[in-house]
Amino acid sequence: MNHINTIVSFIVITISLAVGLAAGYYIRRLIAESRIGAAEEEAERIIEEATKEAEAKKKELLLEAKDEIHRNRQEAEKDIRERRRELDRLERRIIQKQEMLDKKSENIEKKE
Repeated sequence: MNHINTIVSFIVITISLAVGLAAGYYIRRLIAESRIGAAEEEAERIIEEATKEAEAKKKELLLEAKDEIHRNRQEAEKDIRERRRELDRLERRIIQKQEMLDKKSENIEKKE
């Protein structure tokens, strides 16, 4: 009987150990899968956030570029207007000088 008790105890211990190992393996696998799932979700969230930030930065840079183009265009137009005014002024001076030379020439011709 003692021998049978020992065998039964050994069998019970072996079965308990096998069940415990199987349960431990299963629980560990569930925990690992849960962690992997959480890590994948976190990675997707980070990627989505980075994509949104990149799009926002792209829009910001495009807006800045458009503003810069607008400022440059306005500056160029202002410069062109100033140059045209200067050319008009110079043209008037040349015309005045030409008229003055014409009058002097007429006066000289009249004196001769």
